[in-house]
Amino acid sequence: MAIQARKVSPWDWLRVQVLVTAPALLWGLVAPNRPLVPLLVRWNLAGRAARLLAELRRKYGCEHLWVRFPLRRTLLVLEPAGADEVLGSDANAADPDLKRRAVARLVPGALTISRGDEWKDRRRFNEGVLASGAPHPHRDAFHDLVARAAAALAAAPSGILRWADFETFGQRVAQQVVFGPDAPEPALAVHLARLAARANLVVLPPPAHDHAAFYDRIDAHLDRHRRAPPSSGSQRAPPPGCLVHDSARRLAEGSAAAATRVPSQIGFWLFVLTDALALHVARTLALIAAHDGAQQRVREELGTAAVLTATGVDELGFLDACLTEQLRLWTPVPLLLRRAERPFTLRGGIAVRTEEQILIHAGFLHRDPARLGARADRFAPEAVAGAPAPLYVFSAGRQACAGQALARFLLKSALAALLARHRFELLAPALDPGRIPHGCNHFGIALRARPVR
Repeated sequence: MAIQARKVSPWDWLRVQVLVTAPALLWGLVAPNRPLVPLLVRWNLAGRAARLLAELRRKYGCEHLWVRFPLRRTLLVLEPAGADEVLGSDANAADPDLKRRAVARLVPGALTISRGDEWKDRRRFNEGVLASGAPHPHRDAFHDLVARAAAALAAAPSGILRWADFETFGQRVAQQVVFGPDAPEPALAVHLARLAARANLVVLPPPAHDHAAFYDRIDAHLDRHRRAPPSSGSQRAPPPGCLVHDSARRLAEGSAAAATRVPSQIGFWLFVLTDALALHVARTLALIAAHDGAQQRVREELGTAAVLTATGVDELGFLDACLTEQLRLWTPVPLLLRRAERPFTLRGGIAVRTEEQILIHAGFLHRDPARLGARADRFAPEAVAGAPAPLYVFSAGRQACAGQALARFLLKSALAALLARHRFELLAPALDPGRIPHGCNHFGIALRARPVR
């Protein structure tokens, strides 16, 4: 196809609003809307959106379409090269307008909604504490706490794991990674979930007192690590192997300032890790359990070792491929929205003016049959190494997720710990590995864990 951009008709604009814009808002700008997710999945709105985008590409004969999303003039990019160019450019910024307001209700000052010099400062801080692009210095400690939490998860008296079990697992691990191994606070997890649900309601005033109380708790953890470093010899000294300890050290050294808004960065890490650990462990296990060959191959890769090391987790290539396929098939953030901060031109001479938006539908690109063929809707971890598909789960370019290496390590550690000792049977939903649906109601996942001797 020629590199050009065409404006869609009013009728097609309306169809985009119904099948792309509306479902994204109904799913939840910050946290999934639990009452609506089962309905959106049952109606297969994600699949219908993918079919619409493929139809519009054929109809207009190009992969760059001018639409309105929801009301602002927006360039819809339907090919990986254009997506890479947009995400690699410094002429646009992430999460404009409505999404920014929603995220700010939960995490004011979060990196993902920051701009200019504040973004640069917060990016440096996030990359430093999260060890972007490198093995995290605390990964041995993190691996051990994940293994303990996984053992507790699999020890459910009934042997059946449901969403509430995975949710508790995510909360426990995220709090220990962020605050330290003695940190789990069920009340704090409930508080965070309540704030995340309210963040979706951008038309209502934010719960100022409730919000302040949550960040007061994060400040208390920071103060504990600033005032009682492990070197003090105090019996009450907090352990050093956590993200808050490293954040407190950077504050003490002067490498983080008030403008960095350290408590906000910590709040965002806690939210993202809690959600990611529950969601992606549950969904990846569901796919592996539905595919007998994949489960057997994972078990062969894991061998019979009773204990896996952090280094060993890094070497689990097939398990990593299973995780990658789950992220591709059920993209957690399917829409990546950017706003032009200054005029720029994409390859082929497509001009984007200041304040115009660029929309990358990662969910569509991850399942595009024009590029992936029969593999598009298959759970095919064996194909990942030989023919990797474009993957935009953690965004890409300069604004790629600063914590993606840490998140993937934690997820693989959890999956390895669970699969090394158990074989899983998928009770719900019914899945055909050769034809994975576009949507997944993770709230309805149920798995039976059978110990393997």
